[in-house]
Amino acid sequence: MKAKRYHLPYLEDVRNRRHVCFSEQLRSANRSITKLYNEYLGGTDIGIAQFSLLIRLYYFGEVKMSRLARALETERTTVARNVQLLERSGHLEVVAGEDARHRLVRLTPKGFASLEKALPHWRRAQDDLLKHLGPAQWDALFKGLRVLAELERLQDGGPGAAAPQASSGRKKKASG
Repeated sequence: MKAKRYHLPYLEDVRNRRHVCFSEQLRSANRSITKLYNEYLGGTDIGIAQFSLLIRLYYFGEVKMSRLARALETERTTVARNVQLLERSGHLEVVAGEDARHRLVRLTPKGFASLEKALPHWRRAQDDLLKHLGPAQWDALFKGLRVLAELERLQDGGPGAAAPQASSGRKKKASG
């Protein structure tokens, strides 16, 4: 039995384009950049995601998990998973805060040593990428990516607020 062939006019029109979806293009670029940085960091015991988190801890000293998530501009649950992995490996520790509800995250001597060892590798990745892109494209990409990172804050209601969504059948409570 032959498989049914479906047809959507728009998808047929864009069939031969490499990237149809902006989100797909960004994910592809992110995979490529992550791979590049991880290759440069290959001689160290951390990858680029861990490196970024350790840099934030270096700057903060001690920080609440929620503040760390905001600084990294990512979900708290994602940060919690990464913190757990780095805690198990001895790169950071989680300690009691001023009360039982607040736990603080901080670098350990091993985390600091890993950051110190990885820093020159990361700087080479940065320098080589800058040489490859050139200063104008580097700056334009930084500016454009910053605009994209700010989109959620600009939507006054989080993801999907600017575009219609399918109804879940529940009414949202009006804020204000």
